[in-house]
Amino acid sequence: MTRQRKREELEESCVRYPDFSPFVLLKLSMVRYGAQLTDAALKQLQSPQYSFGSLEPFGIDFEGRPANLAMPGAILLRDATNVYINYGETYEDPYIVDWDAERKAFVLKEDDVLIDVVDFVPRPAFFGKKTSKGTPMEAVADVRAQKLILTAFQRCRLWEGGNQCAFCAFFTGGHSLGEVDCQDICETVEEALKEPGRFSEIYLSGGTDFSGEPPFSNEIDRYIRIFSAISRGFSRRFSSQLMAPAYKKEDLKRIYRETLIDSYCPNIEVWDKGLFQTLCPGKEKWIGHDEWVKRTVEAVEVFGTGKVFTQVVAGAELASPHGFSSIEEALESNFEACEFYAKNGVIFLSTIWRPHRAAKLGFQPMPPLDYYIRLAKGLHEIRRQYGLITTNDNYKHCGNHPDSDLERLDV
Repeated sequence: MTRQRKREELEESCVRYPDFSPFVLLKLSMVRYGAQLTDAALKQLQSPQYSFGSLEPFGIDFEGRPANLAMPGAILLRDATNVYINYGETYEDPYIVDWDAERKAFVLKEDDVLIDVVDFVPRPAFFGKKTSKGTPMEAVADVRAQKLILTAFQRCRLWEGGNQCAFCAFFTGGHSLGEVDCQDICETVEEALKEPGRFSEIYLSGGTDFSGEPPFSNEIDRYIRIFSAISRGFSRRFSSQLMAPAYKKEDLKRIYRETLIDSYCPNIEVWDKGLFQTLCPGKEKWIGHDEWVKRTVEAVEVFGTGKVFTQVVAGAELASPHGFSSIEEALESNFEACEFYAKNGVIFLSTIWRPHRAAKLGFQPMPPLDYYIRLAKGLHEIRRQYGLITTNDNYKHCGNHPDSDLERLDV
């Protein structure tokens, strides 16, 4: 059977979904199929304008990356849509990103056919600098659109005993720092914010640490310590987000009271209870599906409507051998989740699952592009019905959620 060409699939999708941004369609297709950098593109990307380095703080093992070459940040489409690609990962049928010397521009191609002219996110000014303790700042923070991403704990204890999420490859690269020094984080934030207009949100996360008594107390104390220190540079609540497990309401009240954080994101990862228990055994063991959902809804009482987020790793719910047997079942499950959360003031988002050989699920075929289009369209429409705007996780602040990209067309 002859494979359908990606360009033809895109053109058909534009006809089928005329109210869907063609740039978001292209983004979905690029994340779905991946992209490979040519030698000519990689050579251009070594310039100080683009070179991000190799010390990204989530420590994912990408064995296809050349050890002596720096990788770039996100790809920028012509309308400033951010596209995040796992450079160096294995892809079955990737797009090609090349350097066109005649145009003096990067181009996106399928084989030798031009799809569009693209660019890359510029290198942040704080990259290449070190903290007073000698820690490279790019090992402390990453960049996603206008979001400064900080990691407080660069390993995940759910991997102990094999209880990690089945789709996850975080901290598999072997160069993570473990607990990140609070002073290093604060110095990195201070330096990053010197770049005019670059960042509009601070995001703090990390691998799960259930240590302490009661469980998670060490992690909660760590987040409060870091956000309290960062908050000293602000006079009021600032655009910020904590991505962490679903904590009890009393703990969330303490976090809100002792810091200037303004949003919270406990990711459910997969909505279906049975799949949650199978794909997220550590989350099920330490908190449980029903309790996770309950605590997420209760968090609205602390942070307010539209300031609590949760997301699914879209596509993992269809992964073999445990996933749904049909796309319709998967869509119904995710739309049910979005409706439930929206009724309770929680913003439900999707990110696209990228299979990785180091994860339990391994490398396997992804759902078709049409699934991701219908999912993004449906989630966006449900949130709009309830008057929920993604604010902290929109295209400016994050750019990792195709469904929130669609808000740019809302009037």
